[in-house]
Amino acid sequence: MAGVALVAGCAIGIGAGVARQLAAEGYTVAAMDVRPPDETVAAIEAAGGSARGYVCDVRDWEGVGAVVEQVEAEQGALTAAVAVAGVWESVPFLELTPESWHRVVDINLEGAFVVSRRAAEPMARRGAGAIVCISSNAAYMAWQGGVHYSASKAGIVGMVRAMAFELGPRGVRANAICPGTVRSGATEEVLRDPEVVAAQSRAHVIGRVGEPQDIAHAVAFLLDPVRAAWITGEAMLVDGGFGTHGEDPGFDAPSSVPAGG
Repeated sequence: MAGVALVAGCAIGIGAGVARQLAAEGYTVAAMDVRPPDETVAAIEAAGGSARGYVCDVRDWEGVGAVVEQVEAEQGALTAAVAVAGVWESVPFLELTPESWHRVVDINLEGAFVVSRRAAEPMARRGAGAIVCISSNAAYMAWQGGVHYSASKAGIVGMVRAMAFELGPRGVRANAICPGTVRSGATEEVLRDPEVVAAQSRAHVIGRVGEPQDIAHAVAFLLDPVRAAWITGEAMLVDGGFGTHGEDPGFDAPSSVPAGG
């Protein structure tokens, strides 16, 4: 077995894809989400993998800590953690309220911090482990109505670099993935519009929007203790080439989606 991996925010979308991929590569998966991740667990088990579901909000310091303890007691020593849970809202800056700011920043950035911090505790004690946080190419470019989103995702990039600096001597690696537009819970509704899909496909130079599996493969690589043994503190763009030019194709998502990707 590859070890035990906590995937936070895996009921749907990118997180579900990550959880399934890690299970396929031999990890025992601890599937955590604010909603019961029953479908993800069932899909993993149907494919012959091992998974157990946990319900917890990524912002809940005590709750996430309790999940980590439970995972170690029930599934074994935690060797990997992936913080996926996030939300997107489109709000023009001059209409942005503290409530909207905190909803996005608290889930996206604070949630990634809580999951990383709690998962890192047992890893650092044992001197081994890897953490991947899902950021966004919005950490590097502007999107209309996305000031709070960009701030939260840029914060993840800075956090991961600083985590890597402190955790490296303790045997724990930390990296980030920065996706472009991926079919997920946050984009499912808007990507039903063929015109939006066409615009998004043009913006990504490979010619299509991403699928959860595109991100899952990158996450699995960064968690690998052999293939990625000398990689830490990195923020990998996995965005179909969108970051080569950074033009906003006019993407406008629903006002919000639940924390969980």
